Amino acid sequence: MLYRKLETELDKWKDNPYRKPLILRGARQVGKTSLIRKWGKTNYKELVEINLEKKSNLDVFDKVQSVADFIKKANIITDKKILPGKSLLFIDEIQESKNVMELLRFFLEERPDLHLIAAGSLLEAKMAGKWNVPVGRVEYMYLFPMTFLEYLQAVQKGNFLEQLKKAKIGKKIIGINFIENHFKDYILTGGMPSVVNEYAETGNFSEIKNTLSDLITSYEDDIGKYTAGSKRKYVEAILKIAPKFAGQLFNYENFGDLGYKSREVSEAIQKLEQVRLLNQVKAINSISTPLSYKHKRAKKMIWLDNGLVNQVNDAFQPISEGLYQGRIMEQIVGQTLIASGARRKFELAYWSRNKDEGSAEVDFCWQYNDKIVGLEVKSGNSKNLKSLFSMIDIGGDKVVPVRASWDELRVEKYQYNGKSYKILSIPFYLLERINELVEFGSQGKEKIS
Repeated sequence: MLYRKLETELDKWKDNPYRKPLILRGARQVGKTSLIRKWGKTNYKELVEINLEKKSNLDVFDKVQSVADFIKKANIITDKKILPGKSLLFIDEIQESKNVMELLRFFLEERPDLHLIAAGSLLEAKMAGKWNVPVGRVEYMYLFPMTFLEYLQAVQKGNFLEQLKKAKIGKKIIGINFIENHFKDYILTGGMPSVVNEYAETGNFSEIKNTLSDLITSYEDDIGKYTAGSKRKYVEAILKIAPKFAGQLFNYENFGDLGYKSREVSEAIQKLEQVRLLNQVKAINSISTPLSYKHKRAKKMIWLDNGLVNQVNDAFQPISEGLYQGRIMEQIVGQTLIASGARRKFELAYWSRNKDEGSAEVDFCWQYNDKIVGLEVKSGNSKNLKSLFSMIDIGGDKVVPVRASWDELRVEKYQYNGKSYKILSIPFYLLERINELVEFGSQGKEKIS
């Protein structure tokens, strides 16, 4: 079974005496059900699973009126006892029942001793609607496609994995060429669990294309479950072409030359964002915190998974060259940063100066304590960091500057226009550790902020 880093967070949840019912959120096919089954069977004497997508279960539990009634019926239906601390109650596809979702609040009030996790494939669309989500009575975790370190574990490259988990500035990493080659394979496959699992077993890129194609078809088939009427055609059209804009800026008006108006595109893209198929990275133009977004400016598209992006673009061969290389690397960097939000949504932005102030744009930014991290993606050999230097000139110590590339982990020194700059260089294959690396770089001998 595939290992997921979120298991560490689940362990903390299990041991927390102030634990609340947990809702696991994430797009379809990212492995929510498999994760809970695997972790639940490892950590509890009994896994009691109620799948509300089964009509026989829904007919029973959609009508329950109390926690006691739910537990009684679960004991009967599953022929298992739900015991405090020994059983994990797992309610899957909870989006099928508004009643059960609203009942979660009473589990905390009446049976805080029970361990309960809920998940659902299209839960995000329901939660963004008129449902009465039990605010303050539940907690959330987020699951994303597999990261590179999870991928290394899946393809049984534990020797490289252990090195990357312990990598520090100034410490030599052995076998970098091999690690880079594995990362390039990961760029091709993406992190969808079914794809990674298939590639780990076969090592065949041609086979995973079929699996990626099937995933895309399943997302297209889902549209009718969360969008109806005249709006459905907009979601369908944008779902087909939006991955072509991954890693790029886009505007709502006449998106993809579809001829649709800004409002139609905006609503469709927001719906796809609700079901977690994409993220819109908004612009900022200041160095102040908290971040203040410029909602009317162009957004940057980050799709769910780079493997899906490759499939839609039919770009498996020229992936390491030309314009597409820059776009897919921005996609994978954005995807990796977003996946660091296990407990809450990772608020990612890009920085762009106002046109009357000159041309400068930094690929990704986010708040780090009372500072702002500015990250430039360099997929080739270029070390042109004028925009990042401009951001530092404006923000000074408020900015933590980072360059993501194929180069080694280190603090780099630059001279530009008579000024000195220190930039934290992080290789692509270490990006999911960026929070701790930024912390280390900020506190080390050669501070970067």
